[in-house]
Amino acid sequence: MSELYLFDKRYRSEYGVIAGLDEAGRGPLAGPLVACAVILSSNFNNDILTDSKKLTDKSRRQLKPVIEDFAEAVSLGIVTSSEIDRNRMAWAVRTSFRRAMDPILSQTDVFLIDGNSVAGLVAPSRFFVKGDSKSLSIAAASVIAKVTRDDIMLKAHEEYPEYGFDRHKGYGTAAHISALKKAGPSPIHRMSFAPLNRMYQMGQMSLFPLDSPNSGKAAEIRAARYYENLGFRILERNWRSSAGEIDLILKRDDSVLFVEVKSTLVGREKQALQKIDGTKLGRIRNSAEEWMAETGYTGECVIEAALVTSNIVMRVPVTQ
Repeated sequence: MSELYLFDKRYRSEYGVIAGLDEAGRGPLAGPLVACAVILSSNFNNDILTDSKKLTDKSRRQLKPVIEDFAEAVSLGIVTSSEIDRNRMAWAVRTSFRRAMDPILSQTDVFLIDGNSVAGLVAPSRFFVKGDSKSLSIAAASVIAKVTRDDIMLKAHEEYPEYGFDRHKGYGTAAHISALKKAGPSPIHRMSFAPLNRMYQMGQMSLFPLDSPNSGKAAEIRAARYYENLGFRILERNWRSSAGEIDLILKRDDSVLFVEVKSTLVGREKQALQKIDGTKLGRIRNSAEEWMAETGYTGECVIEAALVTSNIVMRVPVTQ
């Protein structure tokens, strides 16, 4: 029998029903924190199962269904990146643990938890530094937490492919930082984490000074995602004509939308909107007419501004 199994056996004999508890995702710049609690069958043993960090992705994915088959209970506790930003990591860890504990409290006599002591938990708990290398139950929880979080980040990659979440899972690799400098942060980035908290100043949407051309590009990406979530289809980005450029041309149902995107600080939306003066609006109209002539479109159309701040995209009609 493995040493990890014998460790659990000792605690079962002393306390009764034990649940292993571990988390994944404290360090990344993006994505959630995921905790998992697992009650293993007392006769389950596995010589391969250990700390998830010592296993390959393939091994973790092979072990996950085995663990689930031999588990009497599995429970997850997920804390989002926005919750982490609002409340910081100490709160996030405690909350993820409590969310994982709550569904199985009535089944569990004691939780065996990886790491240093966490205050404010609602159940009898024992903490073990490197516990995922000592307890089979904690190791099982670490594997499920890791695979669950990885799958969340793979899904995020489908929505935000420019960041490479499928490769680094949100951790601050050189490739990830480079992508942030090009595209700005996504809605799942942890803005309270370094280096984002140093680069993201005064509620600014992008990672760059307002006079940087990258600020506008990042704002356009954020605005495009916003409109897509509203059901618009992007027809053109940065469409150029003899009169100028239209940032976004979108269509939903039988209406086309011509959008001028402005990146702005919170509280300075009015000043940003004032930049779309009569001259600028005339150029947008002329560009829109060129696009309609070129494509043969004769239906309803609207021109509006998208004011992009740190948290929101504000739609402001400027003409009909």
